[in-house]
Amino acid sequence: MESGDTPAEPDSRTPFTMVELLGSRIHKIPSENTPSSIEEWVKYTQFFEVWGDVPVELISMDNRGQEILIESSSGSYRAEFSQWPVSGMRARMRSENNRIEWPVGGLSIEGLDIALLWRDDSNSSDAEEVMLQHIASQDMDSATQLLERCGRALASAQEALSAQWIGPSDSRAWNSSITKLEEATKSRTLWRAPFKPGMPAMLSLGKMSLDRFSESYEGLMRLRPPMCGPSDAASRSRGIEWPALRDLAALLYNIGEIAHGNVEQEDFENLRLATIRGWSKYPGRRRTGGVNPHRALQIIGGGVSIWEYEQALSSKFDTTENSSPIPPRTGYILSKVAPIQRKLFTIRIFSAASLVGASSAFLGIIASILEPTQTSFFAAAAGVSVYIMMNGLYRYVAPNPETTFM
Repeated sequence: MESGDTPAEPDSRTPFTMVELLGSRIHKIPSENTPSSIEEWVKYTQFFEVWGDVPVELISMDNRGQEILIESSSGSYRAEFSQWPVSGMRARMRSENNRIEWPVGGLSIEGLDIALLWRDDSNSSDAEEVMLQHIASQDMDSATQLLERCGRALASAQEALSAQWIGPSDSRAWNSSITKLEEATKSRTLWRAPFKPGMPAMLSLGKMSLDRFSESYEGLMRLRPPMCGPSDAASRSRGIEWPALRDLAALLYNIGEIAHGNVEQEDFENLRLATIRGWSKYPGRRRTGGVNPHRALQIIGGGVSIWEYEQALSSKFDTTENSSPIPPRTGYILSKVAPIQRKLFTIRIFSAASLVGASSAFLGIIASILEPTQTSFFAAAAGVSVYIMMNGLYRYVAPNPETTFM
């Protein structure tokens, strides 16, 4: 598998440095090492491996830090550089889903993607820009419709990816990754999830945000795979891949960053619900290993909530690593973990009662087979009734995914 391979020690002439993060040694390229002139760009294309459509003869370039706008004789391009290069983009490009705007080319070394290029269409707005316009004009109906289309586009892309590559659920690695983030951020919150069966790993797209979505004039919502941050690069160096729910959680987290405190609580809940509805109602179950997508979202067994928690931890770690201020949304989510855990502990009473009912039903059925009596039939029926009622209550009182982090 290409994704997660541990690269060899780089040549001393490369702009790489090796750093220790979250128990992994990974490559880092300082942001000041991105090309700032046409001459430096030409040197980059000569030094690194060039694949796909990469312009060499430039007319002009505009360096914006990790992003470079390029004008060439063959057209306009947007180049995105990564401080934390990883491998795997070309493996993900096996999917030919038209919802995904794959890069047209890139620069790499020893399998690590240094830069990815897209054809630039500066006339089209991304979903974040449109969302902010809707919020400013208080057009919440249009905002919810926009997010539902984003959720649907993400689900479509994930269904296509799941048809190309899928791996087994790896609860140990996922919880280990969360543990490392908790330790690195000195977080007092400790949350583990059993990660219900049928939640496979896949070649996930990564930390999706609204600025990675754009809509064509024909109304087709498409998304552009994001570059890795430090925590994702560390995890991928250990061969970790995540479930589709993590991509959705990243999108919900980003929506929270944009909308939390800027819209009324009811509107915020509707925005989250619209995204979830678009994702969960899209046809197909490959992205959730055959489990009904709506059922997979539920907090019982982890669901999308555990991944929102993981997103808050990784956001705290990444911003600290980049010497940036911690987003308010991060602190808010982490402050909600303890109350959520208390509620989950309380409702486990219903779960325990349902197990008692299931045991009674099983014993009653065995007794009815061995020695049919009115008592054994009554015990079996009562056990089944208790199981159905308590299990239903357990799921009914569990926090809904759209309101968990309100």
